[in-house]
Amino acid sequence: MTAVVKHATRKTLEITNATAEQAQARNSRLREQFPARTAERRWSQTAQSSEKTLRRLTAPPFLPAANGTRAGRRRGVTKLLHWLSSQPGDTWQQRWMATGAENLCGAAWVELPQRWLSERGPSPSHDREDLTSGLLMLICGDVIRPALPWMLTRTHRHLASVMAQVRDPDGFARLHQLAAAGPASSRKDAQIAATRIATLLACKGGRIGDITVGDCVELVDTQRRVHARGGQKKVGFYLRLRAMGIFPEDAPATIRAFGLALGQLSVEELVDRYQIRCQPVRDVIVDYLRERQPSL
Repeated sequence: MTAVVKHATRKTLEITNATAEQAQARNSRLREQFPARTAERRWSQTAQSSEKTLRRLTAPPFLPAANGTRAGRRRGVTKLLHWLSSQPGDTWQQRWMATGAENLCGAAWVELPQRWLSERGPSPSHDREDLTSGLLMLICGDVIRPALPWMLTRTHRHLASVMAQVRDPDGFARLHQLAAAGPASSRKDAQIAATRIATLLACKGGRIGDITVGDCVELVDTQRRVHARGGQKKVGFYLRLRAMGIFPEDAPATIRAFGLALGQLSVEELVDRYQIRCQPVRDVIVDYLRERQPSL
């Protein structure tokens, strides 16, 4: 009897392992079939002069109705272009990457241009707000394309609405119609989906119709690495894009079909998702968890 039980247990484990290997092979094939768009090095908007960029970002459709918001955006764009002009590079994207701003999570990036501006004259109290508004214009105007990991460390209250206004009104109108046709209880999920779709436009360029299946997979993979808790399991944006018909007919019905490309996260990766700014504290936590790892 004992031998039979052992044999049954061993057979079950073999079946489980085989199923896991088959799933991993299927996921790999899907990822090869639906790759993400590669990052472009140069595009027209990022190579324009300072004068032309300022003129474009302070004219329709970039002009909001409120005069105060309009003035703040203009000040912000002017200050950011002034700061970026001091950096090395032939394009605004190259200059943005040279600043090291993406090494600072969340809203901390604003300290770099704020410090640079204050060294060149009195710094008004509204500098931070101006710079935040200016960055929104540079991103939505496709002047710069931040990397996905950095974008996912920030909150984007106005990103989707501004993208809808200046980048792809028709695409976001279709997205809104899709949300309106659904239950009222899903409106918050629709807002989250719109923000994530706008994030893809910010980092990849183009309009909603240009988003690929692979772009969505890359976003979910990046969310898993960046987000410490909550949010990373919200994948409704993929379902909404698929319902809009922008994906090929053979695209999987759910993004979960792609599985996890990154496998189990290391102790360092798990801790770094919490964005601990004090390095000694971060290192102590890593050492402690590594010591406890065999028993956890």
